[in-house]
Amino acid sequence: MIKEYTQTTYETCLAVSLLQAVGKINKKLELDCIIHSLKFSKDDFVVGHIDFIQNNFSVKITRLVDNKLFYNYLKDIKATDLIETKIVKIDLELIDNLLKNNKPILYLDSYCLFKITHSPHFVTVIDKIGNSYKIFDPWDGKFKEISSKIVLEGIESLRNHLKFCPQILLIADKKKSD
Repeated sequence: MIKEYTQTTYETCLAVSLLQAVGKINKKLELDCIIHSLKFSKDDFVVGHIDFIQNNFSVKITRLVDNKLFYNYLKDIKATDLIETKIVKIDLELIDNLLKNNKPILYLDSYCLFKITHSPHFVTVIDKIGNSYKIFDPWDGKFKEISSKIVLEGIESLRNHLKFCPQILLIADKKKSD
């Protein structure tokens, strides 16, 4: 169950999203996760977060990436052999399919949400409601309903404007996934 919780730093949207997914959220864990990530690897922002979560909670994390070059880059980073990473086109059809069994953590351009600045940002997709998605946004700790068009614009802007690889993280209980 995702709780209303506002990230406490400008860089902890992923830490908050992952901790929400495992059902354990507080400021100490949020900061422990980001600090672990910063110390873990300078080569990839996400891998240290995943390492922290997998070492502290009984979950399996699957990382979906949208780019073969980035996928190949990730194979050489420390500890990525413990993370199941797959190449897949990140789009609305994929999100719809994933929502049947999961609450995907989606990487997008925050401009689609706030219309202020372009920056990479993680949110959790909770549900599809008609032509909209219910998300949890750790930036302000709120549940929001945003149109499919805005979600797609956020993914495409991350890819084409910011030049970041779109990604989705999926969390599963280790017992259920083994």
